[in-house]
Amino acid sequence: MKTALIGVSGFGDTHYRDLLGGHGKGILEIVAATVINQDEEKEKCDRLRSLGCEIFDNYLEMLEKKKGLIDVCFIPTGIHLHKPMTLAALASGANVFVEKPAAATIQEVNDMVDAEKKSGRFVAVGFQTIYTPETARIKEAILSGGLGRIRSIKCKALWPRTEAYYSRNNWAGRLKLGNQWVLDSPFNNALSHQLNLMCYFAGSDMNSSADLESVEAELCRANPIESADTACIRIKCASGIDIHFVISHACSAQSGPFMCISGEKGRILWDPVSTQFFIGGGSETLPCRDWNGMREDILLSLARRVQGKESRICSLENAAKQTLCVNGAHDSSEIVSVPDIFIEKKPHDSSSLMAIRGIEEIVEKSYEEERMFSELSVPWAVPGKQISLRNYGFFPSCTRS
Repeated sequence: MKTALIGVSGFGDTHYRDLLGGHGKGILEIVAATVINQDEEKEKCDRLRSLGCEIFDNYLEMLEKKKGLIDVCFIPTGIHLHKPMTLAALASGANVFVEKPAAATIQEVNDMVDAEKKSGRFVAVGFQTIYTPETARIKEAILSGGLGRIRSIKCKALWPRTEAYYSRNNWAGRLKLGNQWVLDSPFNNALSHQLNLMCYFAGSDMNSSADLESVEAELCRANPIESADTACIRIKCASGIDIHFVISHACSAQSGPFMCISGEKGRILWDPVSTQFFIGGGSETLPCRDWNGMREDILLSLARRVQGKESRICSLENAAKQTLCVNGAHDSSEIVSVPDIFIEKKPHDSSSLMAIRGIEEIVEKSYEEERMFSELSVPWAVPGKQISLRNYGFFPSCTRS
């Protein structure tokens, strides 16, 4: 598998290390890379060149020169760059592995789907949990009927993020960058994997994600950012499955993500370490892939797909459901600033963070009772509107600056 990479800094470093590992195991070759900050990344550039990789400072130049010679182009760049870079890579004859989320808006994802179909190539999205064997096992258990009718899928997570996190680039915590939507948030970045995963588990077959009926959200922020750092999201699927997602970056200690899939005859509990199946009166625990295992699963899935073999990827159609939820959530709720009286500023990892007082108990109660913040009478919570996701094809769906 001949690969190219756009960017080696930030999360691009993860892709750089993935490709080095894949090269070492004989899975792939790295034929080209675009590095716009070559002086800062001299060591990486030297390492790539030693492997026969040609370095460029412009991705369009790279794609033009290597046209027809790249099997998969890896795109670990900012959210607002995903669509144009994906379209350019497809036009050059390459398949694409683009980081999550697929794009900020559903119209961008739809444009990417159209370009994918016209190109005859494939686009895989970096929702890494989709590629693991335990994900396949969970989906098989759901589809087998052993759980009976699925009633709900819920997830909770507390992932602290510091001031350094929000200052690491020019789009972190932003709704827009210039005239381009970014919609950065926990549910569209760090914890977007779990939102995408829940939509996938609610899908009707091994490859599909759920048909979504509506979304209702309550979005707020403790940090001085444009977007939300805390959210409670309720999603209704056409199949009758309810999805409940409650998360925050404005917290002191990390917890989760924890997920529960509840059916009439049993349940499945998932976390990053293990999956527990409680079906038909029995129980089973399956260890989850560690980080390195997940990343290798991605490369192997892509290599099989390039070879024309059957392999499970996170398709644009899968990823589009996560984008639908994000767009609908922002249509549902204004972003409410939590009053200062409810916020503590704390030192954390050589930086500092903003933590909402009592957020741990609030998230836990919301998760256990599957209720929105406002339904729990949280003093800073403001109810959102229920937004239909049927035929939702454009964000914003209402006039908003």
